[in-house]
Amino acid sequence: MIVGVTGASGFIGKNTIKILKDSGHEVKRFVRREVKSEDEIYWSPAKKEIDREKFEELDAIIHLAGESIAPQDILGFLPFAGGRWSKERKSRIYWSRKWASDLFVDTYKSSEKYPKIFITASGNDIYGDHGDEIVTEQTPFNRGQFLQMVAEECWEEPLYEIEKMGVRVMKCRAGIVLGKGNIATQIFTLISKLNLSGPIGDGKQYFSWVSVYDMAEAFVFCLENEKIKGAVNVTAPEPLQQKEFSRVIAKIMDKAFFAPPLPPIIMRLAVGWELGEQLGLNSIRAIPQKLLKEGFQFKNPTLETMKDDFN
Repeated sequence: MIVGVTGASGFIGKNTIKILKDSGHEVKRFVRREVKSEDEIYWSPAKKEIDREKFEELDAIIHLAGESIAPQDILGFLPFAGGRWSKERKSRIYWSRKWASDLFVDTYKSSEKYPKIFITASGNDIYGDHGDEIVTEQTPFNRGQFLQMVAEECWEEPLYEIEKMGVRVMKCRAGIVLGKGNIATQIFTLISKLNLSGPIGDGKQYFSWVSVYDMAEAFVFCLENEKIKGAVNVTAPEPLQQKEFSRVIAKIMDKAFFAPPLPPIIMRLAVGWELGEQLGLNSIRAIPQKLLKEGFQFKNPTLETMKDDFN
């Protein structure tokens, strides 16, 4: 297939493109600058512009683009570094996603020929905090938080319009993405290296996570499996409570796990109230029910299998 990928220069995008090419697919990268090669497609969601001719040549789209929710590096979490959720930053997070979805929907509606497969990737934040409850693709949303609203309003709701046109749409809902070189892995690695691994609050909140390799493989699996459509949880089959999550990382790095519990207020103050609440304190015990039912094989089904990514 000819597959267009947005967010192609990002951590997930680069890994996805590699898996796509390894699987024999041709890849076209969406870019916001002047096109420099045949494998690029110009688009600008803010300007409502897209190369319609190249869009119509695609068989499928994997849409990953959007303003980063977390800072690009560890220093970005510091006060005044620009990574916290100011009104301006929240606006960029929201509209970068909304404009992109709206542009695709408008382009589909006004084109005679269009890609018949569309995969979008948001976070499982869309479910909201669910405590100990097991979260499958059928679990209703608990609304009221910023990331939940963004995922629902910007990533998923607009796509109902192209589903009506017969497009096979998959709304992939990812857990915390882990892999050597990305910000989440760097943070957990640094905490363990400093022997500061420990529970946040009571540590009972569930972290759903996925390796970047499995996430990219899941996109290709969804692309090639005609039975899959709608919501898809892209998470490892073993979500862990936060205290156990930190304990496992400390163990595979041969570091201590003895720090006293971190009061939730410290987490909120350290990285900003909303960011700390939604990234570190929410509990989402998500299970990849649909992927498992269709026979998807995880390379990293447990956190212990990611030892090389943390060392």
